[in-house]
Amino acid sequence: MAIYHLNARGCSPSTGAGAVRKAAYQSGQALVEERSGRLCDYARKERVTAQGLALPAAAPPIDRGALWNEAERVWAEAGGGKELVAKRFEFALPIELDERGRLACVRDFCALFPAKACDWAIHDDGRGGNPHAHVLVSALDLGADGFKPRPKSEKGRSWYLLEREGGERIVIPATDWAAAKAVGWQKLYNFEDGKRRTMKQAKAEGLGTKDRVSKSPVKMHRTEGRSAREVEKEQLVEVRAAWASIANRHLAAHAAATGTAAVAIDHRSNKDRGLDEQPTVHEGGAGLIGHTDRVKLNKEIRERNARLCVLRSELQNEGAALEQLQQEIADLESKRRTAEHSWQSRPRKGERQRKAALAKRRRAAMATAAAATAARKRATAAAADQTDTRAELIVQLDEQIAALDLKIRTLQGGNSAAMLSGPLREAAALGVERRKLADERARLAGEDTAPRRPEPPQTEQKHRGPKH
Repeated sequence: MAIYHLNARGCSPSTGAGAVRKAAYQSGQALVEERSGRLCDYARKERVTAQGLALPAAAPPIDRGALWNEAERVWAEAGGGKELVAKRFEFALPIELDERGRLACVRDFCALFPAKACDWAIHDDGRGGNPHAHVLVSALDLGADGFKPRPKSEKGRSWYLLEREGGERIVIPATDWAAAKAVGWQKLYNFEDGKRRTMKQAKAEGLGTKDRVSKSPVKMHRTEGRSAREVEKEQLVEVRAAWASIANRHLAAHAAATGTAAVAIDHRSNKDRGLDEQPTVHEGGAGLIGHTDRVKLNKEIRERNARLCVLRSELQNEGAALEQLQQEIADLESKRRTAEHSWQSRPRKGERQRKAALAKRRRAAMATAAAATAARKRATAAAADQTDTRAELIVQLDEQIAALDLKIRTLQGGNSAAMLSGPLREAAALGVERRKLADERARLAGEDTAPRRPEPPQTEQKHRGPKH
């Protein structure tokens, strides 16, 4: 599937990135760098599937080596330094397109720079899995008389960020540094802890030159009063957007010709597009150093993004359900308020009859409750009367039992055998009656009335006379 990848780098001989060397690398040709006499010949030429030059209409015919050696000669005559000789663009080509479609994309990209020299090449990994383009664009315009040096008014100037005691800061051109230093201004440096300090402040805090991020002071490059970094960023955004438009145009034409679904790429970052997904990294061609690790990393990133997508979908569904419930609650509350207001403001049909029926039911319920209360009171009173009656019966039974006990003891107190036979029988009968009265009393008193184990009968003893 087509992906978006485009990066840009500066090309300056002062940093070791000469234009002749870069042209030799991307074209697969052996070129001689005239300013050093070095032969630039690089391996892996088999990756180059196509290459060429795109020159302005007014430019004379010229080969690759002569073109970039001339660009470096003009750069050196202008003073060299960190001025760029060219810019290098590298971008991924849509894998859906064939060789002719990819070549058309590259030529359209070079057309974005009509006044400059463009040296382009298409690379692949040999398996068709990593088609990409390298385009070297001259920093200067190319005309009939060769490269046109820029006047000093169009060149950028370096500016220093200065500070003096009291914390006041200014930005001045690098050419005015000596005069500013004479009146007490000092250069600011970036330190490892993320703060900017003058060297005087750093020494006061026990820091030295080894604690700085770089030996260079904080400075900026300005063109026509604007930051060179800001200008470069705006130009790069324009180029990135233009490449996305070119690729999408060719992808749409390919989809229409083949009857397939059109795909598109977007130059914007996930953040600018409002996406919360973690971006993947550029994998590059198979066999390159770190390619396997980047493929593994992208797999993990895609899996995390997929899980996040599922979680966001579930959260969105739950949020929608919650909003629906909140809306239903709001609707019900509105209906309740409307009904309450309607009830209070005007009587509805049959309201009096309903109120009368309700009052009747209320009166009937109150009467029933009163009757139940009275019945409970009567039951309580009856229970109290019953308790009093039971107490009286228990007293009477106690008196009768005491009388029987006395009578039994009296009957059992005889001395002779003749006198005992009759009273004992009567005492036994009285004992039975006493047990009945005792059981009745226990029942009235709520005591345990379980049958008792019968006592063993007493055998009558025969009284014998004295032995003679």
